[in-house]
Amino acid sequence: MNQQFNLSQKQMELLMSLASKKMGKNPEQMRQQLQSGDLQGLLGGLPQGQQQRIQQLMNDPAAIQQLISNPKVQQLLQGLMGK
Repeated sequence: MNQQFNLSQKQMELLMSLASKKMGKNPEQMRQQLQSGDLQGLLGGLPQGQQQRIQQLMNDPAAIQQLISNPKVQQLLQGLMGK
């Protein structure tokens, strides 16, 4: 199940807004951190355990594939894409 998910600008903004509220960060600051690859700055507001889990996930392509293959994640992505 190898699908490409292309989010529209509006969907990306919604996702960024939701993530920034959840993390207590400014959406524009998060956008800049994502674009610059500043993972430490981006994850800075999360508890240490969550930071470590995300970093482990980012370093494991098989785990990322397993995550995006999860039916619940597929459903979330399809909902964001308006499908």
